[in-house]
Amino acid sequence: MDRDSLRAALERWTDSGVVDEETATRIREFEREREDRAPEAKENTPEAEDGREGSVERGEAADDGSLLEENRVVVALALMGGVLVAVGVGAYLYERWESIPAVARVALLVGIPVAAAGGGARLRENAPRSAHGLWLLSALFTGVTLFRLAELTAAVDVDAAEPWLLAAWTAVAIAIAAGLDSRPIGGVGAILGGATLLSAIDPAEFVLLFGAYGGLLYAAGLAADGDIGGFTADRDDDGLPRFAATLRWVGGAFVAAALVPIVAAGSPPGGLSAGTVPLVAASLVAGAVAVGRARDDPLARYASVPAVAAPVASGVVWGLAGRVDDFAGSLVALGCLLGVVLALVVGAVGLREAAPANVAALGFVLGVLAFLVGPVGDAVSGSVALVAAGTVLLAAGLGAERGRRAVLARIG
Repeated sequence: MDRDSLRAALERWTDSGVVDEETATRIREFEREREDRAPEAKENTPEAEDGREGSVERGEAADDGSLLEENRVVVALALMGGVLVAVGVGAYLYERWESIPAVARVALLVGIPVAAAGGGARLRENAPRSAHGLWLLSALFTGVTLFRLAELTAAVDVDAAEPWLLAAWTAVAIAIAAGLDSRPIGGVGAILGGATLLSAIDPAEFVLLFGAYGGLLYAAGLAADGDIGGFTADRDDDGLPRFAATLRWVGGAFVAAALVPIVAAGSPPGGLSAGTVPLVAASLVAGAVAVGRARDDPLARYASVPAVAAPVASGVVWGLAGRVDDFAGSLVALGCLLGVVLALVVGAVGLREAAPANVAALGFVLGVLAFLVGPVGDAVSGSVALVAAGTVLLAAGLGAERGRRAVLARIG
């Protein structure tokens, strides 16, 4: 276990009461002394003598494929650098676009993401974290390239082609994220996928749109993690653990984001377009497949619960909340949101990871706040509503904190 992971684990254990602070301090000192002794001990072993000739050739091979395992400050610097370069170059091109010759425009638009990707591939073995920043630059700037090239092409109607351009951008980001097993680029790809659907389907149907899409993302996260029965195994050796975990918690966040506004408003839009129906059907099928793959493994069945709860909850809110008055609709939406929150907690226990539980805690607090701001705020006076809202939020925060700690303790 690397030092950052150990620090996070000890904080979780002390918060849950598994170990006291004195024991945690002794563990930190023991691991620090062991790390200090390890290089000296390895220098004196016969294996070290035999392996010195191949060490230069291997370089940082231990880091290959685990870009976020250690040195997170270096990772953060590299990723921030990639983002700033992408934004800076994009802003420069936007400001001086008309003064740049057409040939130079094309060369810049194509050359920047290709050069960044080539640099990332070149540095992946010897400097994987810097390579990660270059890959992020390539993934982000691909969007600038696609849209600007479409504007340069007279035959392309950019507004009509926007869903296709976003889909291509999403595909590039997802491909890079899967190749690197990257959390940040995977998150970018997941958000771009939502933007693609939003541009292709009527945004008024956001409840079904984001609910079904969140379920698909979560199910994709299960599939990307290898054998569904092996979720509790060492995920560093199977599948794409970081990319898959990102898809799962982002999927849960999309579902919560779809339901919270209805808790406040009380009635969702009633439209249904041709594009939403296959999306909801695909989400239901993906959830059923996830449950089927779980077989007899109880933890795998727990892990698959949110994939089913997401489209079901969204469908219930869309179908039922709009057919009752606003207050009853808010109650229906709040109940469905709490069902999704519970499903995410169950999924966190099955997966033995904290991110779904964190999303569940945030969704719970936001849902309670939306209910207080919406129907409760309309029913009582402003001062009473503020006092009630503050009291309930304090209680909700306390409950969410204790519940999260209990789930983390259960995860171990």
